[in-house]
Amino acid sequence: MALERPNPFGLHTYVRNGSVDRHTHPYLVNHSSLVYDLLMSLLAKQVTFRYAGGPVVLDQVSCEIPSGSITAIVGPNGGGKSTLIRLLAGLRTPASGSITLDDQPLVSIAPRERAKRMAFIEQRPDLAFDFTVRRVVGFGLHAIGNDQDRIDNALERFELSDRADTPYGHLSVGQQQRVSMARAWVQIGSTATTQSGYLLADEPCSAMDPKHTLQSMIALRELADRGIGIAVVIHDLSTAARWADRAIVLDQHGSLVAQGTPDEAMSESVLSGVFEVAIRKHTLADGQCVFIPTKE
Repeated sequence: MALERPNPFGLHTYVRNGSVDRHTHPYLVNHSSLVYDLLMSLLAKQVTFRYAGGPVVLDQVSCEIPSGSITAIVGPNGGGKSTLIRLLAGLRTPASGSITLDDQPLVSIAPRERAKRMAFIEQRPDLAFDFTVRRVVGFGLHAIGNDQDRIDNALERFELSDRADTPYGHLSVGQQQRVSMARAWVQIGSTATTQSGYLLADEPCSAMDPKHTLQSMIALRELADRGIGIAVVIHDLSTAARWADRAIVLDQHGSLVAQGTPDEAMSESVLSGVFEVAIRKHTLADGQCVFIPTKE
């Protein structure tokens, strides 16, 4: 069961006449109640980022990726979702603000140590050489040490055993995404319980068929239930609401609009405002929610 956690950044969301106003009050919290969160979470505080010569992509974003939960990052195209997850992974450096991993500055953690605690999945992985599927999955063990059994288990879990010796470049994009899931599984799936681990994924299932999307989301849920902190960029709002414990919503200007449980952060008003189209939420008989854009 996912733990309910207070919002450490005091974010409140207001919607007036279909537009979203953001009012953030950093640090106005009872810090004694957040000791666990601050020590066992990935935190971005007032992070701003822009590419050289370009406009601001992320504007003073503060958010939390707690351990033991799935956090969905949603928002319109060009809203900075992929940039945010790359910043959280340490693949880019913010212009201002800070990112901490379990209360340590992310920049202070050596790459090899970071690889033991954090895995990253690209939306469209690209390799310079045509390694076999087995070899690519094995890259997840770089900082851990060779373990062929773990590779075999991952290949079987993601239905890739019969493709183990296939050149990676010969696969469809959906199959390549499954290879990336398997690589992350071997890298982070056995993280010691004494040290939290994180998996950050940028639209990891965007090219998968329904069967393998379900398979991959179940795998993420299992990792979260084992204490891994999951952050995943998702365009499908219904998938985000179904699987996520928390949601982070960005607008087209790269500003944080809301974060909290999907029920709190992904309201019709918030989503309609950030996507600039009326979005209606429908609850099915089994309790799952679907989001449908309408013309009104």
